[in-house]
Amino acid sequence: MKAKKWTTVVLSVALAGSLAACSGKNNETNAPAATDGNGSETPAAPKEVTLTGMLFGDAPKDLPLVLEEFEKRTKDTLNTKLEIQWNAPADHKQKVKLMMTAGEEVDFVFDADFQNLRELIPQGAYAQLDQYFNNDEYPGLKQAFSPEFIEMNKRYDNHLYTIPFTQYFYDIPVVYIRKDLRVKLGFAEPISSYDELQQYYEKVLASGEGITPLAVRGIGGFQEMLAPEREELDTVRPLNLGGITYFVHLSDDLKSVQNVLALGDPASEWAKLPAPFHTMKSTFAQYDKWAEWSKYLEKDVLSQKDHKAYFMSGKAASYYGTISSFAADRKLLQETLAGADLEFFVLKERIRNMEPKAIPTSYKANNSLAIPVSSKNIDRTMKFFDWLFQSRENHDLFEYGIEGKHWEPVGENQLKLLDESKNYIFPGYEFTWNPTMIRLPEDLEESARKYFEYSAQADTYYAPVLAKFAFDTANVKGEFANVQSKADPFIQTLKAGQVKDWEAEAVKLNGELNNLGLDTIRSEIKAQVQAYLDAGGK
Repeated sequence: MKAKKWTTVVLSVALAGSLAACSGKNNETNAPAATDGNGSETPAAPKEVTLTGMLFGDAPKDLPLVLEEFEKRTKDTLNTKLEIQWNAPADHKQKVKLMMTAGEEVDFVFDADFQNLRELIPQGAYAQLDQYFNNDEYPGLKQAFSPEFIEMNKRYDNHLYTIPFTQYFYDIPVVYIRKDLRVKLGFAEPISSYDELQQYYEKVLASGEGITPLAVRGIGGFQEMLAPEREELDTVRPLNLGGITYFVHLSDDLKSVQNVLALGDPASEWAKLPAPFHTMKSTFAQYDKWAEWSKYLEKDVLSQKDHKAYFMSGKAASYYGTISSFAADRKLLQETLAGADLEFFVLKERIRNMEPKAIPTSYKANNSLAIPVSSKNIDRTMKFFDWLFQSRENHDLFEYGIEGKHWEPVGENQLKLLDESKNYIFPGYEFTWNPTMIRLPEDLEESARKYFEYSAQADTYYAPVLAKFAFDTANVKGEFANVQSKADPFIQTLKAGQVKDWEAEAVKLNGELNNLGLDTIRSEIKAQVQAYLDAGGK
């Protein structure tokens, strides 16, 4: 990954006259109105402002060209500079936390539940954004974010604190596979089961070419690979908080909380749950598989920060990913390694078979931007994003790059990536994704297209019990931080298959976490879930 860097550009954003109605924390003064040739007043651009933000990853190589094109289109209207810090993915979470603690001025940051949202929102760090949506003064946001979508993404206090980014309610997890290598190793058909995937990995090891069978990011490990697929129980609901999965045991009528269990709890407590959650080993069956499959990973997997680049260099036979990047990744591989091609294996069987009601969801976006309450430019920041979502033309410039240089439109909702698209790979999930503005590649393989279409169908999803429950860390923020900091290293090594006797290690960790406040968090979860149920939550 590249080190910290700043990309500073002047952005002129088009919303003629609309900024005159701005209020709140904008420290701005509009210039006097100009006159046209007939003596009529025309709206003047607002006072210049610089918006600073934090995203993660690498700035696209051609981002300056895109921003130059943006300036040409909007130079006479929204008078804004954009300054973005691009953090390494592994560092972003901590840098945002440190920035907020230090009180640095920033106008927008990428944040999510898997980052700092659960902690920073209860602390009052981010501004409420309800007023900017479903508001005629922000027509772009109004048309791109339906009232239902906004309602789904409100937090525990029924307020919105983020601009939620999603294309689908679930980005299907896959293992990307070198198709050419699969054929070379004697597999005539695409891999369609974990058994076949393991056979492929064994042949990669046996080939003697020194290729790593599977590339994963050290901080993520196997993630959803090999997770048990079983019928869900309404009475045993998992909650992932701070990297730890808690299991809430509900009464049969789903009206009261019986207990809350965590990894490493005594066997006698697990025995009180219905099968298959009645033992820790059956509940976390994937942990043994992760340990078994660790031989297919890099020896120094925990230090791997860019597993995709490792794969693209020809050092790995597959890598963990999600289906949304298939077209771009396939093109990049074909351009990087002569004769190479890409295909994928869908990790979950019900999704692989495209069954209805196969994907549980809270209907919340996994990715989002938040606006720090300390920002002096909240309205101006939201006006920029309003411009971004006012039209496909505006949106596509940032998401895909310059039309005719990086991509070409095909019909209403497809696109063709051009040769120079490799110089503009923008992380849309951090800035531009929206359900109303999806384009699929024209040359997308039919199998991939079917999964995208499957992902877009309402019947694919369902909301399980407690799907919309959101835990508030305010009452246990000290305990939560202590437990998470202690558990994170263990969870990381566990997910990378580096813990063989994981049950004994989990019991040991559990005792240490209890001394740091695990039982206090457990009691708070129980109280909040009970309050949620008492208030009519499901």
